[in-house]
Amino acid sequence: MQICQIAGYKNSGKTTLMNQLIQYFSETGVRVGSLKHHGHGGEPDLGKQTDSRQHLDSGAVISGVQGETISQFMLHQQLDLDELVQLYNSFPIDLLLIEGFKKSAYPKIVLVRNREDLALINELPDVLAVGSRNAALLEELNVPVFNLNRIPENIPRLAEYIRGCSNE
Repeated sequence: MQICQIAGYKNSGKTTLMNQLIQYFSETGVRVGSLKHHGHGGEPDLGKQTDSRQHLDSGAVISGVQGETISQFMLHQQLDLDELVQLYNSFPIDLLLIEGFKKSAYPKIVLVRNREDLALINELPDVLAVGSRNAALLEELNVPVFNLNRIPENIPRLAEYIRGCSNE
């Protein structure tokens, strides 16, 4: 399974880029899994009134529900990223796109909003490319760059960076 992270601070365009990459890869026959880090504190919304949530509240460690076309699982335990990746390895996917977990050592595309965010490029391991809505920020970088204002035209190039990276 290939792995690539999309990293950056809040409101840098991570979710927009993730959605575009997921759509592109899916349309080209790649089976994509996604994982998002809920980095804003607190817990993600798990729907307090669902039966599967009530099962968790009653003490289940993992709770699942099977619908007509969707299976959903909730795990009542915090896992680190490597444990989550192991879990995703059990699913039939070719590519795992991870939004967040910026300090982890998987290949990543970093998104920057302003000059202060540029420090991420030197702080984070394994940067494949850097994107920004501010083209002037990208002019003097020593890594591949792309303009977030033109994501659709940049997606094929970003896909090649992702396909070419090694997770070993």
